[in-house]
Amino acid sequence: MILRRLRGDRRGLTLIELVLTLTILAFAGALVSGAFVTGLHAWQSGLRSGREELVARIVLERIAVQLRAAISSPAKHDKGDAVAFDAAEGHLRFVTLAAGATAPVQVFYGLRGGGGDAQLVYREYPWPDKEFFGEGHPRSEEKIPEITGFSIKAVKRTDTSDTGEKDGVPATEAWSPLDERLPASVSVEIIVNAEGRQEPRHYQISVPILTKGAP
Repeated sequence: MILRRLRGDRRGLTLIELVLTLTILAFAGALVSGAFVTGLHAWQSGLRSGREELVARIVLERIAVQLRAAISSPAKHDKGDAVAFDAAEGHLRFVTLAAGATAPVQVFYGLRGGGGDAQLVYREYPWPDKEFFGEGHPRSEEKIPEITGFSIKAVKRTDTSDTGEKDGVPATEAWSPLDERLPASVSVEIIVNAEGRQEPRHYQISVPILTKGAP
């Protein structure tokens, strides 16, 4: 009698218990899978952010090096004689002798495209170029899609005898190619928005320019 009772208690899982067990396992698996996917997305986002920041810093450093080696050369402007340097809201063009180059080269940075398709373009032109203020025919071109915003502010060079101070703060004037001299400094701001973020990242650099004549 006792043996029969013991044998009767050795029953398997009921259908309800099996379903409940599978449900718990499925729920646990979903939690683990969700955590893995979230971690993967965060890792990928971190990689993209790191790449975008690296690209921004490389571009700004290259611009700074080239600006420090900018040279003053005469150029023809549609409004008269000018210096071979052009800085506007969406582009920067100048002649430089940077990084140990044996001859001057004309460089250009500017946005191409609009809206979500905007991207920074870098070009190099041979120098001298009779059409400095035109498009010309570049000898090389590089597209930088990570950079979707580009703005320039050039400050006019003033005589030391006239500080132009106002309330103890030195006055600054916008520079123009018709000044026939290189600007005193150039501020460059770029916007990195490769992933279409609502709050894009801004990077900025200000570079003083020495007065150098063409070799």
